[in-house]
Amino acid sequence: MAPEDERAACVPAPEGGEPLNQRPWAKNFIGLEQAQQYNRGTFETGSKAGQPVTIAVIDSGVAGAREDVFGSRLLGGYDAWDASSKGKCDSAQNGHGTAVAAIAAGGPIGTAGTIDFIGVAPEANILPIRVFTGGDNEGGDSSKSKVVAQAINDAVAHDADVINVSSVMVETQELADAVANAIANGVVVVGATGNDTKHMDDESIEADKQTFYPANYPEVIAVGAHNKDGNWYNGTNFGNNIDLLAPGVELAYPYAGGDWASNSGTSFAAPFVAGAAALLKGQYGAEATPAWIQKRLQETAIHPPNEFNIYQGHGILNVGAALTAPVVQSEITSDTVSQEPTGEPSTVPIAEEDREAIVGLDPDYDPLRLEKAIAWASVGASIVLVTLVLVLKKIVPKGRRRGWRPGTRKTDIVPAKAATE
Repeated sequence: MAPEDERAACVPAPEGGEPLNQRPWAKNFIGLEQAQQYNRGTFETGSKAGQPVTIAVIDSGVAGAREDVFGSRLLGGYDAWDASSKGKCDSAQNGHGTAVAAIAAGGPIGTAGTIDFIGVAPEANILPIRVFTGGDNEGGDSSKSKVVAQAINDAVAHDADVINVSSVMVETQELADAVANAIANGVVVVGATGNDTKHMDDESIEADKQTFYPANYPEVIAVGAHNKDGNWYNGTNFGNNIDLLAPGVELAYPYAGGDWASNSGTSFAAPFVAGAAALLKGQYGAEATPAWIQKRLQETAIHPPNEFNIYQGHGILNVGAALTAPVVQSEITSDTVSQEPTGEPSTVPIAEEDREAIVGLDPDYDPLRLEKAIAWASVGASIVLVTLVLVLKKIVPKGRRRGWRPGTRKTDIVPAKAATE
């Protein structure tokens, strides 16, 4: 708990959401409907078969009042300032923690029989851990780093399967140890890279300004953001440890105080990946290792043209492919799965004007498009050839029986026309 003189009852985010004035775009972009035909956040196999996957949300709390979003899946969690709230109170003015939890595991919400919103893993449980209030004065100093480290350890101790951290802070030994503890216990850790456009490998950045952890640890799945067109969100912190981009610009989500809100940033991209990790855990069992899940999401992403770059990582999250592409069974429970290869490390900050040339990634891009086109063309040609053979098979015998003579008609059947006609 926080020092006694700092404790106070959690004041929830104010009422005042807005009507939903847009159809959420991210669902179709990441192939969510396809993925949810296979899993929705419940373990299908392994030691926890039949149980919900648990996603710990280390944030500003999650609004328990939004039962329409979470139902009974919001577990009793932890609040560093108000033990009685059990994390079920979101104190951030923008409903930050509630938004993150809803994107990761919110249930379907719709009107007139339509589903306007659904989280990535709508059957998963949410373990809310409130470690910051959402105020503007909360930085990423070593105190915050140590508090988040305690929260990660707490989530592991209370059976979380996936942990989402949509905030950034400096590195501390406590934070590094907590992440290592989570990975050793088979818990996937997902982190937002942050929104300061920092090069996370730039050694010239002062230590107290290196606020891009825990995302910058190699074993954490580091998530940047992209917009509706697949273009890189230019606030994203970038570097050699970035893994994926996920939707993070102009996102509509359930607001903690009721109705809806919208926002942009890597905070809201990370829970898409946390939800995807929960679906993979559910589909392949609690024993699926963090190393395998990280690689699985990397290799099934919509890749940049050169497979990896320090802005887009391995590409855009494709949760549909992650759930449906062929699997090497022996790798699922392996701790020694190597990550997809990356480029050579670079500590040189990239000029701002160069970022404008970052190629947007097409969600419909298919690296085998040419090969498939050739294959289909071959099939088409084969069909034409077979049809031609069948036709000739009927025509040739008839021609031979007639001695290949042209057809004739009697001239007196057709009356001759007068010149005046």
